[in-house]
Amino acid sequence: MAEAAPHQNNNTRRRRRPPTFGSTVPTITKRGITTGLGKDITSAAVDDREDCPMCKKFGSGPCGDIFKRWLDCTDKHPGKDANGEPLHLTNCLNLAEKLGECLDTHADHYTSKDNEEDIKQQEKAKSQEVVTLKSAWGEFVTEMEDGIKRNTYTTSPFPENYTPSMQFKPSSKTGAAIFAPDVGGTPIIAAYIIDDNDNVLAAGSKEDMDMGSFGCVLQFDVMAETMKSATCRAIYDSDDANVTIFTITMLVPRS
Repeated sequence: MAEAAPHQNNNTRRRRRPPTFGSTVPTITKRGITTGLGKDITSAAVDDREDCPMCKKFGSGPCGDIFKRWLDCTDKHPGKDANGEPLHLTNCLNLAEKLGECLDTHADHYTSKDNEEDIKQQEKAKSQEVVTLKSAWGEFVTEMEDGIKRNTYTTSPFPENYTPSMQFKPSSKTGAAIFAPDVGGTPIIAAYIIDDNDNVLAAGSKEDMDMGSFGCVLQFDVMAETMKSATCRAIYDSDDANVTIFTITMLVPRS
């Protein structure tokens, strides 16, 4: 009989981490800025679950593909039915059985050093992916900042009720910014954060940043003790070729 798929505690369901650099970089055209033609730099299979040991172990190797499909299915069916039964148990049963059979067949792989090597390769690829994303977003931000300096784009302060929430954690040298998904019904396209030396700290499109009820979130590192401020810019859609760029600069608190 096939083993059950890796157990998933509904009380501690995985929540996707806010990105530092999102996977979909908008395209700047004469008609404006869009993610429809954007560069999807990477796929998002088991990507931002680096804090999930189960994902690292089973997300590669001979059962990696079926594991990712099962994991994606459970993400699409959260919660419970009227009888209190977890929805993913019924909706993802077929994938769970296939995964169990695969794990039975390849049990030796997932208890051997071969799997450890797969995890190392996965982590190496993830590191290279971050460098690629940072470079792609750096080009986008440079083009936006040049456009602002040339007055191609104009900026204005965030409306009072839509100012992003900025959170700094001096002890861990990290921060997060939470943006409104829309301003007066106008959806956000992308957002980015730069420091006082114009280094890009974080950037993402709406698809990357969307954390549901939490809003659109970016996380970033506070790069050095000399960093004095962080500037958030958020680009919102418009009916014409123009876009609305809201901006705010906040001082970095020191512990």
